[in-house]
Amino acid sequence: MTPCVTLAGWSGRGALQPGEGIADAVGGAVRDALAMAGRALDDIDMVVTCASDLIDGAMVATRSAIAGSYRRELMTVPSSAGHAFAAAATQIESGAARAVLLAGWGEGSKPAARDARIFAADPFYARPLGADAAALAALQAQRLVADGRLDRAEMCAYRDTMAARGKRDGGDHPLRWLRPDWTDGAAALVLTAAKGGVALRDLASAFEPYCPPPDRLDPALWIAATGIAIPPLAALEIGAPTPFAEAVAAGALLRRQGWAADDPRFNHSGGGAVSHFGPATGLLRIVAVADRLAPAAVGAVGAAIDLAGPIGQAATVILLERGRA
Repeated sequence: MTPCVTLAGWSGRGALQPGEGIADAVGGAVRDALAMAGRALDDIDMVVTCASDLIDGAMVATRSAIAGSYRRELMTVPSSAGHAFAAAATQIESGAARAVLLAGWGEGSKPAARDARIFAADPFYARPLGADAAALAALQAQRLVADGRLDRAEMCAYRDTMAARGKRDGGDHPLRWLRPDWTDGAAALVLTAAKGGVALRDLASAFEPYCPPPDRLDPALWIAATGIAIPPLAALEIGAPTPFAEAVAAGALLRRQGWAADDPRFNHSGGGAVSHFGPATGLLRIVAVADRLAPAAVGAVGAAIDLAGPIGQAATVILLERGRA
């Protein structure tokens, strides 16, 4: 892919302040991203949105309007953040738009009340109806260790590091850290065709149908299926429905990079231990990579990997590169 797409501005709000609503978070993230890009809303040709609202069909038009969609083209992507980013980048690459605002948000407080994933370690693991989620999470971890897909020492290092970065004490349950930290939040990015800054180097997605065999439940294989050659990285962020899925996907990648599970270049943001608000969560991972690359040397590369599921696994790998200012 020709690196003609640049992140001119970005902002992420992974947890709301007391008294702040989701609309405040959307509007604030958009304003911050536009200010960083030195752009006004009138400079935006298209708004692309990705939100948890698309799951329950509520408030999409209203919050897209808060994001700035009035009087300009709007594309809503009923899928993951990685796919939304790809859609926005395609608008720039094709010449259909000169500046695109990509906004994503989610009310994690709603899924926290209704979604079984708050109790399960990994939503991609088949769980018999009525079975105890904590017990099956432990069995799953043992199986992954026995199969050689997960190193026990690496897993413990990952657990401790992500809990610290997410400022979580783990509570009194040994598997509490595996649960996603459901929050309300928003993220926004401004994509342009200007040169310099943090630019898109490459992007690809791979899809795998959801089915029980173990070889289809390994996120590391989905990432490999994208076919992207991942160079030495200055930053690596993985976003998945749970911290556990992130840990499994990270195993092969960290070894390939020669990193330990607690390397500060990996999920510096804390990953799923910090916040999770549905399909738009991956945008926070892109924001985190951009934050790390902005002060880096020219040529530094970072990867944001977005894993989606569980009814249709999809992995999107986004490589960003620090260009010349």
